[in-house]
Amino acid sequence: MKKAQSTLQGLGNLLPQLSQQKGWQVQLDLHSIFRRWDRLLESEITEHCQPLKIVRKELWIEVENSAWLQQFQYQSVLILETLNKSLRISKLKGLRFFVAEKAFEKEEEETPLRYVPPPAEEVTEFETQIASIADEASREALLRFWYLSKACKRR
Repeated sequence: MKKAQSTLQGLGNLLPQLSQQKGWQVQLDLHSIFRRWDRLLESEITEHCQPLKIVRKELWIEVENSAWLQQFQYQSVLILETLNKSLRISKLKGLRFFVAEKAFEKEEEETPLRYVPPPAEEVTEFETQIASIADEASREALLRFWYLSKACKRR
């Protein structure tokens, strides 16, 4: 039992030396933000975003939706300052916010599009309404836009 404890103590002393020799200290310091995220920032922030990765000393933060993304961009200077104050030997250069892909996938799964052509009489009526547009390409583009807006339905 004593041998196992001394081996663990030796390993515990070896890891800091190894990280210093390999130059990992800066990266370990930067990535400590991930462990301490919930304690470093207010819960209003941490409930709606999470750190994803660090690339060239820039922290990528995944945000719940575009409304929160805009809010956090306004607060980015304060967030960066708070995070940098928590670091011992390194500093982040910036923050990059982006909307979580999961939100888009979930929205698409919940409300798929279906194609339902509009009735022929509605198409004819719209063609009559746009007949006064002189440019044929513009008239055709408007007709296609209208047709797709009528034909693509959410379930």
